[in-house]
Amino acid sequence: MKSIELRFGSIVLFFLLLAVVLLPVRKGALAKESQKTIHCWAMSVEGNWQITGDLPREALIISLQGLVNRTGPRLYVLVGQHYDYLDNDSILAYYHERHHVDYTMISSIRDALTKFRKFVKGYIVYDQKIRDSIVLSFTAAGIMDGVVVASEQIPMMDSLGFKMLADYRGKFQGMDTTQIYQWAYDHFWNKCSHKELIYLGGAEGTMIQPAIADLGVANGDFFYDLSTDPRAGTQYKLVSMLYSKMKPFSFLFGWHSYMKDTEHSYVTLASHYALRVEGLNTLPNMSFHRWIKLPPGYKFHAHHSDLSHLKLEKKVYVAFIQSDGLGIGAWLRPGRGQIPYAWEVNMYWYHYAPAILEYYYSQATPNDFFIGTLGGPSYMYPKAIPEKYRPTAFKMADALIKDLDINMFEIFDASDSLTRDLPKHIVDEYFKYMPHAIGFVNGYGPAHTFAVKDGRPFLSFDYYLPPTRSVKEADADLEELATLNPKRPYFLCFHVREYTDVQGVMNIMKPLGKEFKVVPIDEFLKLAGMDPTFKTQYQFTK
Repeated sequence: MKSIELRFGSIVLFFLLLAVVLLPVRKGALAKESQKTIHCWAMSVEGNWQITGDLPREALIISLQGLVNRTGPRLYVLVGQHYDYLDNDSILAYYHERHHVDYTMISSIRDALTKFRKFVKGYIVYDQKIRDSIVLSFTAAGIMDGVVVASEQIPMMDSLGFKMLADYRGKFQGMDTTQIYQWAYDHFWNKCSHKELIYLGGAEGTMIQPAIADLGVANGDFFYDLSTDPRAGTQYKLVSMLYSKMKPFSFLFGWHSYMKDTEHSYVTLASHYALRVEGLNTLPNMSFHRWIKLPPGYKFHAHHSDLSHLKLEKKVYVAFIQSDGLGIGAWLRPGRGQIPYAWEVNMYWYHYAPAILEYYYSQATPNDFFIGTLGGPSYMYPKAIPEKYRPTAFKMADALIKDLDINMFEIFDASDSLTRDLPKHIVDEYFKYMPHAIGFVNGYGPAHTFAVKDGRPFLSFDYYLPPTRSVKEADADLEELATLNPKRPYFLCFHVREYTDVQGVMNIMKPLGKEFKVVPIDEFLKLAGMDPTFKTQYQFTK
């Protein structure tokens, strides 16, 4: 295919492609694939994401991507290796090798707009002085079939013959955030799809990273940036009203605004309406991924330990679970495959973007284990989910781990500011409604919910590795935990944040004595169920 304009990114992708080709693929992991070639284009959106910096170019490309990918995979954005999603570019290389996706590089917006002219009816101008106008411009883009632009880009759009569909410069002057999104609701809500909502939060102030916006534009979704903190008054009332209008188990993509509210208030409110939190605002290419289908007859096959002849030892058993491990974690960083390691799986990808999961499953070594997350079929706080919806949530999660060949599940609930523990009746519901799980892990930092039922343990993390903790300090922590828990075997579940890679964890374990034994997470759970030396305890409830 003739290139419109080759650039440095194509060279990077060549080496990424070479790496994918050389990666060992497990026997039987990939079924016979269709030979039909998918022709698409790729563009770089690398930059500083500043509203008065590179954002105008990036926002225009992302909104264009949403329009052109509505009916097929036509445009893929390259975010570079300094972005949160380290695997993004290598996934395209994987698609090229395994799914016959051929791509041509486009480096200029003018060329892209010319190439994809038939998908674009015009443009929407946002006010660079008012951040919320940028957010709602993506809503308008999805409804009006337009791209979002800053004032500096108007001459280019006019010279290409595109008409102005809306101009928000000065329109919201003097209005607060609630008034702006109330205006957006009044004008757009009834025209929007209500399959999902898009929270374009993240870093506040002078920058915005709207990478998930392509999915929202493609689907005609409503975009917002409202505080989910109950103390936020009118903002909280408006976002609560939006959530109340969504069907239970609908998706919320994007992320809360740092410094405006918290992850905990966001997920608590979403769970109260039985909504599923997924996909950070920085997540790119979802409008593209959804079109890449699995080969006919493909089944997910995860690695599992042989649990038939386990023998208990008087050891401190250690199991590692990496949070945010797929997508923004340490998958491509040093050490993976050298020790048993568990990776949190974004289970919703099974329906939204199964080929991304195929990418990870095909690369997994025998030491890479997958664990389902997080609380429900997506990120949900079980204590905040209305009682009438909890059985459905847990059954949906169980169906997903079965489909993904996963037999372990992780929970985190921060809806209660005082504890990360769960009451007995919710633990019992997990045992009842998730029969395919051989065990459960709870918490984020250390928690104190422990139980066992028919050899299936429900454990909590005993250790959380902060990103700033040194090897020496972490070793001292683990030694102290072993001293405080003298009964053997002692089961120490270790939470690793995405800031640390496997090599860093190996450096922590190396100085420790032979009493510590690192085992796969499924073996860890099975052994804990065989000899539950922990004390059964739950969150106290009246």
